[in-house]
Order: sequence, then C-alpha cells, then structure tokens
Amino acid sequence: MPVAALAFRPDGKELAVGGYHEITIWDPATGSLLRRIGNVEQRTLSLQYSPDGALLAVAGGTPGQSGEVSLFDPAQGTLVATLGQLADVVFGVAFDPPGARLAACAADRTIRIYDLKTRAEQRVVEDHADWVLGIAWSPDGAQFASASRDKTSKVFDAKTGESLATYTGHGDTVYAVALAADGKSVYSAGADKRIHVWTAATGKQAALVTGFGGEVFAMALAGGRLLSGSSDRIAREHRVADLSLVKSYAGHKDYIYALSFNEPTKRLATGSFDGEVRIWNVDDGQGVTTFYAAPGYSPPAQTANLK
Repeated sequence: MPVAALAFRPDGKELAVGGYHEITIWDPATGSLLRRIGNVEQRTLSLQYSPDGALLAVAGGTPGQSGEVSLFDPAQGTLVATLGQLADVVFGVAFDPPGARLAACAADRTIRIYDLKTRAEQRVVEDHADWVLGIAWSPDGAQFASASRDKTSKVFDAKTGESLATYTGHGDTVYAVALAADGKSVYSAGADKRIHVWTAATGKQAALVTGFGGEVFAMALAGGRLLSGSSDRIAREHRVADLSLVKSYAGHKDYIYALSFNEPTKRLATGSFDGEVRIWNVDDGQGVTTFYAAPGYSPPAQTANLK
C-alpha cells in the first residue's frame, strides 16, 4: 500500500502513518511498530497532530464514494469525533496554530473549517473549480492557503472565507502549499516539477525552485528549511533564505508521496508509493531507519458459507 500520509507527534517521539483501513504508530528512532488504530476509512490521505499532541486529525475516504474528517486519541487509539462526512474523499487536514480550528479540503471542491471546541462546521468555502488537494494556515491563523487540481493556489481570509489572492502560474495540478513564517510568502508545488514562491497579498510570482526530475507531491516549511518529495524518488532540502539546494535524500525505490518534518528532533520522514518509510537526520543528511509501514489490510477469514 502506498504511504500517502505521515505525521510526527510534536515532540518527535512517534510517527503516525496512513495505511489501508488503519493508521499505524511507529517509533521513528527504531522503526518499531507501537500500535495500530482501526475504525478508519479505506484510505488515509492526510494526518496531522494537534499542537499539544493530544489529538490526531485524519482525512481520507473511499474514492468516488465517501470522505471523512475525524479526530482520534493517538495514545489510546480511539475515535474522539467525526467532524464531517462527505460524498468523496478528503485530501488534507491542518490545525490552526492555536489548535482551535481544523481546516479540511476535499474532492468536492470545498474547504471546510471546523471549530474544535463545539465540533461544529464553522464555514464552507467553495472557490475552486476542481479537487482541493492541499491546505495550510498562516502562522497567525488569520489566513489559510490552498492547492488545487484546477491549477491554482489561493489565499483566503480565515474569518470570512473570502478569497484574497489567486496564483495561476503553475499551469498544471498543484499538490501542496505552505505559508512562510511571516505570512507574506506562499510556497506551492505541483505537477509542473517546480516549487513556486509568490506573494500572499498580490498573487504575483516572486521566485521559482527548479531542478526536480518529477512531480512535487509533498512539501514542508520549517526552521528555515524548504523540504519536498518528488516522483523522481528524491527528497530535497532547500534553504528558504536564498532557495539554494542544501541536501538531497535518495534511497526510495518509488515515488515519494508524503513527508513530515519535526523541528525538535531535526528529523525528516518520507513515505513512498511502495509503502516504505525512511527517517532522516537533516543535520548530517544520514538515514536513521527504514521500514515498511503500510503492508495492506487483510479482512477476517470467512468462517461460514451463508446462503
């Protein structure tokens, strides 16, 4: 099974990985399986821990049939709440910086904001013309940005849901998006094999990051680092200050679909189409451990033939 979702717990001591009808929790230092979480939709496409690590947000579904946004207690493996059920898959989830709201984006072209205190749907934004594949908050929580199959990336006002800027420079599907620490710059990545840097206030291009040998599926922005994963099977680290390439992380045998970076431990997790997860130490670029995290799901054996 492809690894389409990864998330470090904020302290970096556990890594959640999406599988088939389950989420697995791993020790990233050793690659040891710690526990399994069941009662999950067929495919998990996005995972994120709340800022305090007490909740794990899960997005996914069954393509063309159903989608779900859920909250789990990652320590106990129990379902805390189902925030939303949709007619098609949910591609992304993101907690706002205080952990008071959760944004989700989906194949029905919507972005939905949930209030985590009341567990109610606070707002539905319908501004994209196709699937919304990525979602990210600004550091102050005043805005959020999106990535879409309609070939655009957008910035929205979090209070009103109003579109503030639209970037149309990709010309192809946009898979991932991130906002800079100052909230002024947006980074969007996609099928055109580039990362675009543009101004949040105007939607104007500021810079391009090139040199990728395939589509850029995943991206993270933290600690002055711009990290990405591509279908060319390489993860890359660029310096935010000048966008220069610092390191390449090679070794995967298939597309890199997902990644997660943990600032306290300085570790990068990458997940590939063939189910392999690799943990890297970004200080020296060396691998820490490698394991297969999504071997698939086996239904219970049939015990009776009922006719």
